[in-house]
Amino acid sequence: MAFISLQEAAGRLGVSLSYLRDLLDRVDRIPTVLDAEGADFWTSTTGVIHERDLRTYEHMLRHRRFVRLRERYADVLVEDAVLAIRPGWKSILEHVCDRIRWMPAQWSMRLRKAKEQSGYLVLGFEYDRDQPAAYNELERLREEIRLMSLAVCEECGRHGRFRYSPSRSLTLCDKHARLAEPVLPGDGVIADPASDGALLSELPHD
Repeated sequence: MAFISLQEAAGRLGVSLSYLRDLLDRVDRIPTVLDAEGADFWTSTTGVIHERDLRTYEHMLRHRRFVRLRERYADVLVEDAVLAIRPGWKSILEHVCDRIRWMPAQWSMRLRKAKEQSGYLVLGFEYDRDQPAAYNELERLREEIRLMSLAVCEECGRHGRFRYSPSRSLTLCDKHARLAEPVLPGDGVIADPASDGALLSELPHD
């Protein structure tokens, strides 16, 4: 049975070593890495994996890069649309794309960006700015999706909640809550970062 180093695996997958380590952590596959007893997963240079596992990670990367979604919704995504979110929000992204398909053709609506910010989903669009109804509908959609994302784990799509963290606040289920640790006082109380004194009109989007 062939084994390859984590460094070689990262190179063959076209990602950095730190990204591969982070991926193994997020999908609970650290135990599949073979290394000397007591070696630290995050710093060891001697860890190896089964070469056959590369196919599994290739599939995961395609999923995280939304390859099929980009193909399925090519008509409503701008070329090279930025989809900087985790795979747990894939169903929300599909909902957005389906909504765009039902919008009037004269709006020329296309999704330009979807990214996580402060634990919720932020959307960016291209559209005919001479269409006031298009702008109004987009504002409603942005807020609907923002609130929807605050109840869905970014990592796996299960029910989640806003995790208030000094490093990076995220919306996560209990299983993936560790990704936002440590948390700040107020975690579990603040369900929506906009409720913490911010006006919805002040929330970033473009």
